[in-house]
Amino acid sequence: MKKLFKNIVLPLLSAILAAAAFSGLTFFSDEITDAVKNSVMRCMNVMIPSLFAVTALSTLLVDTGLCRLAAKPFHPIAKYIFRLPDELFIIVLLSNVSGYPIGIKLLSELYKKGSITKRTAELLSCCCYCGGPAFYASAIGLALFGDIKSGAVVFLSVSCSDIVAAAAIGHIFKPKVIGKNKKLKFNADILNSSVLSAGRAMFVICTFIVAFSIPCAVIDALGITHRICTFFGADTNSEVLLRSCLEISNISDIKGVPYGLLPAISAVCSFGGICIILQLCALRHKDISLVPFLLSRIPTAALSFAICKLISRSIFPKALPAFSEQKHIFVRMNNFIPSFCLIMMILILNFKKTLAFSKRV
Repeated sequence: MKKLFKNIVLPLLSAILAAAAFSGLTFFSDEITDAVKNSVMRCMNVMIPSLFAVTALSTLLVDTGLCRLAAKPFHPIAKYIFRLPDELFIIVLLSNVSGYPIGIKLLSELYKKGSITKRTAELLSCCCYCGGPAFYASAIGLALFGDIKSGAVVFLSVSCSDIVAAAAIGHIFKPKVIGKNKKLKFNADILNSSVLSAGRAMFVICTFIVAFSIPCAVIDALGITHRICTFFGADTNSEVLLRSCLEISNISDIKGVPYGLLPAISAVCSFGGICIILQLCALRHKDISLVPFLLSRIPTAALSFAICKLISRSIFPKALPAFSEQKHIFVRMNNFIPSFCLIMMILILNFKKTLAFSKRV
């Protein structure tokens, strides 16, 4: 039976999948072209400007050891409330302001250096996962509502659910830091390494966004999400939320000024989407399992929904949701040229580093 599966069934399934993929690329070429073009512009206009700086800074803080100094003011909170070592508590905070895949990247670097165990990295991956204030302010606050306040509400909801998860992990599992190195180090190599590491992370993130736009375009062209939403009697914005569970940046396609949808938007942002989960798979250390992280997504998303419900009631007047069907407020952002210049600069830095290494050899 095993031989039959290996020699006949598996090759047949592979051939069918390959034929289906090529058929999709052929029949939906226009939709795929538009989707790839839009995803590239989304990366250049939103993702790189909002994530690159905080990614480079977070990596620099970890590599130089400055994160230990930055953690000192939080020592009483980390020790008595969260029951986490200072260094791990600051990683939780950095991950929540840096962007979705940065948490797993920082944890992988600490694990690679021998500062934390595999189990600690896997547990903390559950609470080191947030889009960051820059992403929520631009992609949700400005693009959807025309004000930063709405993006701040989503950020607070998602980050607060992560903070609660961090406290639960600290009290139940008591993670520790091993092999502490108290020496601070800062030189040009660390600075270059941090910039290049951030550039590589941006490359992985943007590559996955562009690649994932292709199956999403085929799914949209086949009307799969539309049929699912129609079957359950859901509206257009619910369809957008469903597509955002595949790729979170689709959230900017929501129509109107939907203040009433803020809790649902927060829950979807807490989940992050399949595309971001694949980015985590690419950026994590190969020893770190994502099973604990995946199991934590539904509880943290539900908690984000509840927190956003409480926050939005106190921040926004009750009359605002009544205007949720008004014309969509759209802020046109064009960061293409600065992002392109940034990419060129990183390529030049990487080329110079490779050239210097070649000369030494």
